[in-house]
Amino acid sequence: MERYNPLTPAASLEERKQQALHQCDHLSKDFAKRADRHKARYKRLQVTSITLAVCTTILSALSASRVLVQLDWIVPVVSGLATLSTTLLSQTNTQKMWVQSRNISQQFQTQNFLYLQCSGEYANVQDDSERLQLFSKHLMEIWSQAQENWSQQASSGK
Repeated sequence: MERYNPLTPAASLEERKQQALHQCDHLSKDFAKRADRHKARYKRLQVTSITLAVCTTILSALSASRVLVQLDWIVPVVSGLATLSTTLLSQTNTQKMWVQSRNISQQFQTQNFLYLQCSGEYANVQDDSERLQLFSKHLMEIWSQAQENWSQQASSGK
């Protein structure tokens, strides 16, 4: 995990611009990594749930046909694991966090592109210093909103 390096006061406009662009890139990559991590967790839970459900069905059929006379305990165990996995899949918010993190990463990328192209809101700002301030403001708004969403989800327990 990349260590956070606090920004230092920059004297020139070019230094401030490089800091802002670096921060935007850092935040975009951070949220993309988060998205990948949540996606992997979601996919693992999904595959595990399906696999255990299929195994439960097969083992139940084998148990009913008395093929597993010595291993009758295995059906309730696998069934319980399937239930646990399915419950985790429905009660955790990995899919939602995956999508939200990906969207936030794309918002940073969008702001970066618009700023560098002097497009969108940045097209109407003539002064480079004001354009940079607007860019920085948008970055912090996106980041703050992301933190607020995470905070709400963490406190709601979902």
